[in-house]
Amino acid sequence: MNKPLRNTITIGLLFIGITVFGQEYGFDIHNTSLNEYIQIEENLESERIPTTSNHVSFSGDAQPIKYQRKEKIIPDLITYLYFKEKDSTMSKVLYEWDVRHFKKTNELNVKQSKRFQKALIRKFNELERELIKLYGEPKSEGDLSDLKQANQKGGLKKNDKWIPNDSTEIEMYTVVSNFYEKRGMATTTPTHRIRLYIRNTKKEEKITPKLDDKRLDSINGISRNFITSLKDGNFNDSKNYLSDLIIDQVTDEQLKALTSEIDFDRELELTYSGIQMGLNGEAFTILQYKYKDDKNSPPKEMIKVIFDDKNTIVGIQPLKMQN
Repeated sequence: MNKPLRNTITIGLLFIGITVFGQEYGFDIHNTSLNEYIQIEENLESERIPTTSNHVSFSGDAQPIKYQRKEKIIPDLITYLYFKEKDSTMSKVLYEWDVRHFKKTNELNVKQSKRFQKALIRKFNELERELIKLYGEPKSEGDLSDLKQANQKGGLKKNDKWIPNDSTEIEMYTVVSNFYEKRGMATTTPTHRIRLYIRNTKKEEKITPKLDDKRLDSINGISRNFITSLKDGNFNDSKNYLSDLIIDQVTDEQLKALTSEIDFDRELELTYSGIQMGLNGEAFTILQYKYKDDKNSPPKEMIKVIFDDKNTIVGIQPLKMQN
């Protein structure tokens, strides 16, 4: 009785192993971790390659991890893994087959053979069939049936898009073109590539900092301590209150100029506090002060102090009304 049970367990484990290690692409970006994407590439003996260009992200992405996977006839696959720096959550995966990655600048106008072009189209069609099995028919533009079009302007093109759910977008397109043209400063060179994107389109919920009495008391104290440090000329101490966003840009000369705009002999009082959203979606807290002896309405002079969500100062602005 025990022997058949052991065989069943062994077969089950082997089946699971084949499923995992036979995987070539990670289409389910929400249920595939960065480590699992890396494991896919390493199981396929892809070579990790350096990221030579600096990836600038305004959404918290780290520098992407890149792998090169060997192919026959068509260009090697370059895999780009994009992930959030704070928690390694996947934001995008790009699978790219592109001749240009493996050619020098003076070789970019080299035409490709029909055998090469057919192999690239065959790869696109294989990927398309695999994705259709998983997600159904895509929204599609273009056609790859007439290979003669590859020698004409525009070449052969096709673009497919799937929206499996409300937080995933899969897009694949290819260009197959031997067309070369030079007109003045503009040059069109032969292009042969496939790009397959898997994007995490889930919107991050921004948590707006609350300005309750406790936080207001805290940042009001920070503002006053900062102004006191300016009065004392202790600029090193002043910089301790500044956000990492600006601290490297602020000089002693700027702080000295700021002191000339503040009348330290007059008492300040808080007249306004609130939260405002920046153009990039970040929340900033505004505290606005006036001199207590200024009875004008509106006051002739005010000082605005701006905080980030870490309660550090990102800006201070003395304001003076025009006479």
